[in-house]
Amino acid sequence: MTFALRNYQSTAIEELLAWWDTHPGLDQIPIAVLPTGAGKSVIIADLVRQLFALWPEYHPRTLVIVPSKELAEQNAEKLATVLPAHLRIGYYSASVGKKDPTADVIVATIGTVAKNAHVLGNICCVLVDECHLISPDGAGQYRAFLTDLARYCQFRTAGLTATPFRGNGIWLTDGKAPLFTGIATEVRLRQLLDEGYLSPLVRPVDVLEQIDASGVEVSKATGDYDLHQLSEVVDAYIESAARQSVRIAVDRKKWIAFCPTVANAEKLARALNGLGVVTQVVTGDTPKAIRESLIGQFRAGKIRCLVTVLALATGFDVPDVDCILWLRPTKSPVLYVQGAGRGLRIAPGKTDCLWLDFSDTTARLGPIDEIRGRARRSSQPGTAPFAVCDDCGAQVRPASLLVCPECGYVMREEEAPSARKVSDAAVLASQVKQKIHRYEIDRVEYAKHEKAGSPPSLRVEYWAGYRCVAREWVCLSHSGYALAKARSWFSDRSPAGYSHLPGSVDQALEWIDTGFELRRPSAIVVNETAKFPEIVSYEWNSTGGPERGAEPDALAA
Repeated sequence: MTFALRNYQSTAIEELLAWWDTHPGLDQIPIAVLPTGAGKSVIIADLVRQLFALWPEYHPRTLVIVPSKELAEQNAEKLATVLPAHLRIGYYSASVGKKDPTADVIVATIGTVAKNAHVLGNICCVLVDECHLISPDGAGQYRAFLTDLARYCQFRTAGLTATPFRGNGIWLTDGKAPLFTGIATEVRLRQLLDEGYLSPLVRPVDVLEQIDASGVEVSKATGDYDLHQLSEVVDAYIESAARQSVRIAVDRKKWIAFCPTVANAEKLARALNGLGVVTQVVTGDTPKAIRESLIGQFRAGKIRCLVTVLALATGFDVPDVDCILWLRPTKSPVLYVQGAGRGLRIAPGKTDCLWLDFSDTTARLGPIDEIRGRARRSSQPGTAPFAVCDDCGAQVRPASLLVCPECGYVMREEEAPSARKVSDAAVLASQVKQKIHRYEIDRVEYAKHEKAGSPPSLRVEYWAGYRCVAREWVCLSHSGYALAKARSWFSDRSPAGYSHLPGSVDQALEWIDTGFELRRPSAIVVNETAKFPEIVSYEWNSTGGPERGAEPDALAA
């Protein structure tokens, strides 16, 4: 059985397969960035279906690795819906209670499969769900397992996650020995919100009492607050937070709450129950049978609030959650995005999810749809073998490149960039006051941009009067996603009915110099809120360019 994929899901699969094709080495391992609610299990299932359809002669047995029983069952359910009947799906998971190492597609929990690579036979593809759990520094059971499996077979690997960075914010493609080497595809949270596939988070009108964690030490090991100290600080705010939540979220039906420790969670549950909100605690130590029962009662509406530490941060799929209580001050963008993501799923009758942040997390980390990874700080600046793209996380070699060859992002400009702006504590970027300007364009200039060690790009400058108001770089001589974007850009500006595209930056400039006229926008809209100005839309009219242009002889043959 098959079902209709959403457009972004089909695109994600196409881009992941294309990335593997253009990066053939087995040590080239990409990440697919898919926000909470994007349908990772659906994408995994259809990707596996396509692997067997494309290469039936290889019988590409696939291993899907997940961190929990819940995710194992979700993935197996979607696989059973999509795959043809002759392909057998099996579990290798102690928590599920089944170990089938001979199935065509194996869904395994990492804790069970970690030391059992030798029993799996020939595996052609490994897909790691929630891959942000893998250490970028060469340690951990995921790395040990993949190294062990490579002794017995050759396989392609990909990771999937909503957050392609570690808890300290460093890209998974960065680190001392990163497993992942690039971002093959990314679905942006903003796109899913705009298209109605996710439900927005909203802040209350009331000002919440804020937990003051300024005196809490930061752990050198984790980069986050010391949990023992944080628990003591949060404890003093729990009663007040419970009273405020009951008053503000009176019309909300399904709440989840995040606390730093089990002791905090249990105290909050007692406070909420005392105020008439039926509440239970679910933690990593909750026995599986009890956990499943509590989540089942929560789904059925018999429990109004579940309080947790981290147990509900991933793999918890209750779409109609409409209120989140955040009593977990953190410096970790992963915890923040994963926790807030529990309220993003859409459900019948749900219009939004109330985000009650009793900490400074939202104010400090910013809107969840604008959070990106960061490169680690080098103890010896200028010696790194690669840079990491701020926008997509790809490893960029050499480190001196100005434009990311994978996504076309301008990593830095030769001119001084504009300063970053404050987010004003909005949980979504749409709630931030944007600095948007519209410019009527008088002319567009094109030039070749070169940097030692990288392919050239076509620099496009938009002029309003005597001022260059925006630039963009079109990567016609690159490969992968950057080239696909460049071709789309050039096609949009070519005369109507004209389908040829230049094969390089030099050829594009030769065409322009010999009379080929690209359509010129009459105006552009530029967002100057972020680090670098970004063109967000183009306006066209009949004077923006010719209906037909001279077709260059170079592509006539």
